[in-house]
Amino acid sequence: MKKDKIFLCLYLLVILLVSSIPGKSMPKSWFSLGWEDKIYHIIEYSVVGILAYRSYYGSFQRPFLIIFIGGFCFGLFDEIYQSMIPGRFPNAFDLIADAIGVILGSTAYHFFSNKIND
Repeated sequence: MKKDKIFLCLYLLVILLVSSIPGKSMPKSWFSLGWEDKIYHIIEYSVVGILAYRSYYGSFQRPFLIIFIGGFCFGLFDEIYQSMIPGRFPNAFDLIADAIGVILGSTAYHFFSNKIND
């Protein structure tokens, strides 16, 4: 659906806007520097997985692979982009959490939407 693609694009834009906030401007209570930060990444990118699934399922022969690759590439771009923002640093573990989130979000949405439709 067209509106699903618009929501996906807007959500990705919000991720980039939040990534544009310099590290010193971000309240410490929002994001810790420990493992809790990875939970935020998983949740954030689970929404990406859900929106991508809603936008592109049925458009490709292997939708989960395309959704995973797209989500991973966006996460990689986001981490590289953050390296250009003062006080922000790229982190490979954040990228792994992003990929896990995309997989969990798209898989969970697929599973639950099929259960509801059955």
